[in-house]
Order: sequence, then structure tokens, then C-alpha cells
Amino acid sequence: MPKRFVFNLETLLRVRQLREREAKRKVAAQRAELARVEQLIEQTLQAVARQQHELLDGQQQTRLDPPTLQRGRAWIAALRRQLADHHARRAALQDRLRQRQAELRAARTQARIVEKLRERRWAEYVHDRDRRADAAADELAQQLHGHPPL
Repeated sequence: MPKRFVFNLETLLRVRQLREREAKRKVAAQRAELARVEQLIEQTLQAVARQQHELLDGQQQTRLDPPTLQRGRAWIAALRRQLADHHARRAALQDRLRQRQAELRAARTQARIVEKLRERRWAEYVHDRDRRADAAADELAQQLHGHPPL
């Protein structure tokens, strides 16, 4: 009875695959956070445009008093500061995302190395098993036909 295939580095392979999955999870979380910040940027840009449009309409219709105009401009300035904060946060998140992607590539490479070794060992096992089966079949055929082995 031929021995079954045993890959001695199976635990290492599982650990590396686990690290790869964890790196993928981190990249996905980073992308989600980046998308959330992008959405905040878009919302803030829309709020600035709305406020500017309201102020412009009010000025054209001369229905704005100076304190209202001043509050509107202060609100736009606050929104722009918020926008600058969002842009800074987005840049930091993009840097972190690039770092996480590099970690994912490294984890994938490390897992792939062990996977390739496993595939190579499996191919060797199959080849050896088939060679032994062929040798046993040849020996049996020679015994049945009464010819001495070569």
C-alpha cells in the first residue's frame, strides 16, 4: 500500500495564507475608509457650491443684509477648512493604502512560494507513485508470463 502524500510545511502554508487573507482584509478596510473620505469631500464641495450659490442669489436680489452675508462667508470659510482637512486625511489614507497594498503583495509572494513548493512536491509524489505502480505491474506481468525480470 503506497504511503499517502504528506507535505511537511502544511502548517507554514496555512499561516502564510492566513497572513495573506488578513492583508487583503486590511486593504479592503483601507479602501472603504478612503471611499468614505472621498464621499465627505464630495459632500463638502457640494455644500460650498450651494452656499456660494445662495449668497450670490441673495446679493443679486439685494435681500441680504451685511450680517447674513458675513455669516454665509464665514460658513463657506469653515467648509473650506473642513475640505482642506478632508484632503489631508485622504492623502494620509492613500499613503497607508499603498503601504497595505505592498504588505499584501509581500504576503501573497510568501504564500505563493510555499504553494509552489507544495505543487512541486505533489508532482514528485505522483510521479514516484506512478513509477512504482508501473514497476509493480511490469513485475506482475513478467511473473504471469514466466519471463525472468530484466
